[in-house]
Amino acid sequence: MTSLLSVRSTAPAKINLTLEILGKRSDGFHEIDTVMSTVSLADTLTVTRSEPGSGLSYHVTGRGSESLSVSDDISCAAAKLLADVSKTALDINIHLEKRIPISGGLGGGSSDAAAMLRALNILWDLNWPDDQLSELASEIGSDVPFFLHGGFCHCTGRGELIEELPDLRNFRLLILSPDVGILDNKTASMFKALSEEEFSEGKHSWRVAQRLSRGLPPPTTDLVNAFESVIERTNSTLVERYRSYSDVGALKLHLSGSGPSVFMFLHPEANVASLTRSFENIGGRCYPVQALPRKISHEVETNV
Repeated sequence: MTSLLSVRSTAPAKINLTLEILGKRSDGFHEIDTVMSTVSLADTLTVTRSEPGSGLSYHVTGRGSESLSVSDDISCAAAKLLADVSKTALDINIHLEKRIPISGGLGGGSSDAAAMLRALNILWDLNWPDDQLSELASEIGSDVPFFLHGGFCHCTGRGELIEELPDLRNFRLLILSPDVGILDNKTASMFKALSEEEFSEGKHSWRVAQRLSRGLPPPTTDLVNAFESVIERTNSTLVERYRSYSDVGALKLHLSGSGPSVFMFLHPEANVASLTRSFENIGGRCYPVQALPRKISHEVETNV
């Protein structure tokens, strides 16, 4: 029996450098081709053993935490699934500290779920290998396997087929998370709004992955996201917000996931504080981040 009492796990956000939709599958899901990276904006998940028979206790703090509960937080679903499969009593206290915007296209919920699997694998002394955890992760959500890898990855299938790419250093970004358009940009509804004209063949993701595999930055002409055209067709309020960001200094904006968060690359000499003030005066939150190396995205602390 392990002597560990608690585990704290990092749950980083992600950005999609590319997100191509190849078509709809026979199982109802969509085939995707995407290149993603974890970034330094992160939630923190702490899981602590509790008395036998006490069950699961859940506490969440941070911006937007009032909208989360045990029933709709997939990190709790991950804990329940792992307990069931491993036949382990679910007697734990969960403390989730949220920093990643909820429903922002940055993968916060999926990352929390992956962090839960990593933490409980250690806390319960299961010693499951990564591929076994990844198989379970794919049952929880399409992005969850990616977060078990972290760093830069080329992901295909529903997102569960992962090719790890080398870390890219000095990769600095500014994430802009607007305070409009969130309710209209639930991932399921965005997929339903896709037209066949917005499907592609994955050539942009392939080229970006090839560049990253050689340690080179991605070509900006290949940074495409199928949901950008969906937003342009369906959400004039959000389009206007992006235009307002551009008017006060945002360079080319790139959508992450199904949005509404976007990101821009930062010049080494950019005045980040000034840019942040300008964008937040319009509305929303800004997060200066950098690409998070694979090793750091897996960080855990024990007996905290």
